[in-house]
Amino acid sequence: MVNNGCTEYVHAQVDIYFEPDHVACAYCPALETYSRNMCRLSGEYIIDTRTVGKWCKLNILDGEKNETD
Repeated sequence: MVNNGCTEYVHAQVDIYFEPDHVACAYCPALETYSRNMCRLSGEYIIDTRTVGKWCKLNILDGEKNETD
């Protein structure tokens, strides 16, 4: 059987919530920390996890809040 690769993809989205004062790579579940700090989404090596990476793939929605009861 010959495999010609993937011919199509399915787009999926996921919501990630941050506390208002903690929007940074250090609090993101996509941060890989085994040997170096690397974003699993962009492949970028993160030098300072207190900031958001230059090639961050997340769509940060300013001002949108999800308040709990």
